[in-house]
Amino acid sequence: MSDQDYYQNQENEEELLSEVKQLTLTRNELIYLSDEVTLIMEHVTDQGRISLPARSLKPSASVPVPIELINTIGMGLLIASDKANTSNEATLLFNTADLYVLRECCSSWAKINEERVGYNLLQKIYKLLLEDSFEEKQFIDKLTSGIDFSLQNVNSIQNSTDLEKSKEKTDDTKTN
Repeated sequence: MSDQDYYQNQENEEELLSEVKQLTLTRNELIYLSDEVTLIMEHVTDQGRISLPARSLKPSASVPVPIELINTIGMGLLIASDKANTSNEATLLFNTADLYVLRECCSSWAKINEERVGYNLLQKIYKLLLEDSFEEKQFIDKLTSGIDFSLQNVNSIQNSTDLEKSKEKTDDTKTN
């Protein structure tokens, strides 16, 4: 891979990770996310910059995140918990990189107030991350829904082609 290709790939990856998407979360999902993240603190030392969680990580696999992500989750929780908000939801903007970080927080079995928050979050996040690929797959599946791709069908097509060739030879000999 040439240097130019390497830098182009880096730019494409950075562009992909910075793409912003809307995610609607319930109050319970926001409570869960708030419990699962911890603030990452950067410290500058003589050897350079290091990042450490602000509190010790819990065995429940808390994920260290930047303060901006904590603020976004916190604002969402305030919006979803507002008494005037009857839906108990908040629609927030996350870049793709943040969505991957949030995915790391999710345990599919987690429930809050009988809501399957872990599973629901995984579904919502994957839907946003993979929506283009999923739509392409659905489109291809729709286009190819009536096509039999089995080997048996390939053999019958081959036999049919041989039959047509044989028929053509017979027709040629009759006309001569």
